[in-house]
Amino acid sequence: MTQEDAKIIVDFTNQILAESHLQLTATAETHEDGFSVQVRGADVSVLLAHNAEVLDALEYLGNRVLSKNKEEETHIVFDSGNYRARRQKELQLMAEKAAEKVRLTKTPFAFDPMSSNERKIIHLALSSYSGVTTESRGNGENRKLIVFPA
Repeated sequence: MTQEDAKIIVDFTNQILAESHLQLTATAETHEDGFSVQVRGADVSVLLAHNAEVLDALEYLGNRVLSKNKEEETHIVFDSGNYRARRQKELQLMAEKAAEKVRLTKTPFAFDPMSSNERKIIHLALSSYSGVTTESRGNGENRKLIVFPA
């Protein structure tokens, strides 16, 4: 990703936020492997409500805009107040608790529907966990991750 890409995505995101009358501002943060978009402001609670649906929607739109004229898909992470890292840790703990429950009861455990990114975190967290396997089932917004006894 280039600095021009970062400018395009930040300008696009700030335009959406301004039109939505939300007191939020997007900025780009450069990392070794590219950049991420940080969104901050007084209305961050709106952004992170309902498992960060608005943040996920902004991320989806931003990536669609950026990959529109490119040959490959892009994946720029949108974050606010380190939400993504906290959520990853929370999902890993949930995965471990579910795996323990499945190992003890020998009964499958189904998580509520979640995004593909969140399901991926749980699949990876339990990939080397003995005694259980994971599988995603369902379609679209109703896709769930299920932990089965091995």
